[in-house]
Amino acid sequence: SLNPFLEFRNSWSTGGAAMMMLLRLNVLHFSLHFFISLSLPLSLSASLVRHALDKADSASAACLGTADRGSGFCDEVAYLQSHALLQPRSTSSGLSFDSPRGGGGGGGEGNAEGGGDLVVDTSPHNVLGQPAARLQAARPVAWVHVPKCGSSLAIALIYLPGMCPLLPSNYVSTEPDSLAHLISNVDEWCPGSFSSEGRATFQDHSGVGQLYATSIQGHGIIMLRQPEQRIISAWYYNQHSWPYWLYKRWATDLLEFAQVLSGCAVRMLTRDGIGEKEGQFSPTPCGGPEPATAAEVVLAKQRLREGFVFVGLTEEWDMSICLLHAAFGGDCRASDFANDRPGTNSTDSFYDTSELMGFRDVPDGALYEEASEIFAEQRLRYGVSHDACQLC
Repeated sequence: SLNPFLEFRNSWSTGGAAMMMLLRLNVLHFSLHFFISLSLPLSLSASLVRHALDKADSASAACLGTADRGSGFCDEVAYLQSHALLQPRSTSSGLSFDSPRGGGGGGGEGNAEGGGDLVVDTSPHNVLGQPAARLQAARPVAWVHVPKCGSSLAIALIYLPGMCPLLPSNYVSTEPDSLAHLISNVDEWCPGSFSSEGRATFQDHSGVGQLYATSIQGHGIIMLRQPEQRIISAWYYNQHSWPYWLYKRWATDLLEFAQVLSGCAVRMLTRDGIGEKEGQFSPTPCGGPEPATAAEVVLAKQRLREGFVFVGLTEEWDMSICLLHAAFGGDCRASDFANDRPGTNSTDSFYDTSELMGFRDVPDGALYEEASEIFAEQRLRYGVSHDACQLC
């Protein structure tokens, strides 16, 4: 039968410390071996590489079955699809190309008559390959959980294909304390799927800070909410993130609360710090006396655009869930759309902002505007529309 076998290994050359990748493709009884060096031009026809990646697509489809998920074979297929991208490279003569020209075979040098170079694209928005490949490249997922932007996202994430292969069959996400059980057992149930580096748990409210380069970039997932709506929701949820540890009292009114919590998301994306539980009794990046700066707004926007593989909007929850599945696969579930942690004054509509007396969260407002643009771009990239979302 036509069942491709793919191996993908990394090694380092002793001379130039250049990463070497070996791809072996066996179809029927034929073997194809070729080396890819990131520091040297590829001396192989670009069409041959494309043929190999096409075979990887076939293998990826076979990996969507439950029996194959998490196998080394499937991981290698997914990694190859998500990282190997044929790109044009300019030559010294100013010519650029991405495929052979004419009928003469690809020579060892990159020129107008030869084959293109195979280079590696590790950007978070590389959309080559199947959803399974994109999800594999994003693992371990780093969920930056801004308070009151949707704890229920955890349920959608664990049911993405292959994320939690050891999740108990009797786990019910809608039961009380189901999220607490997940947090306690995530490393066992979802091995290698979620990052908790530098944080208390994978879903807490810790800051990105210096973790950006080590565990967030290329792995970040975030939901953001219209800032004033988020602040009011936090106010009604036991004054979430209010720095009681500093003031030794609760906020006197919503306006005071809003002024102190302004720029929460920006601060989380740029500052270090652990954010446990509701964050009132120990310092957290979200709540504190130091307001977000203009420089932090710029950095937060940059990180959001360049380092996050998924950006959703709480106000567009249903569309965000559809986008999540379009990007990473899996079927929509009823639990994806459930609110598992409603506040005491939770509402399905917008809160009345008149109590804020005209206050605007300017730093987070700028970040939310950027998030809205990214969200629209991602919808276009993955073909997500209101009509398409009806399938969920």
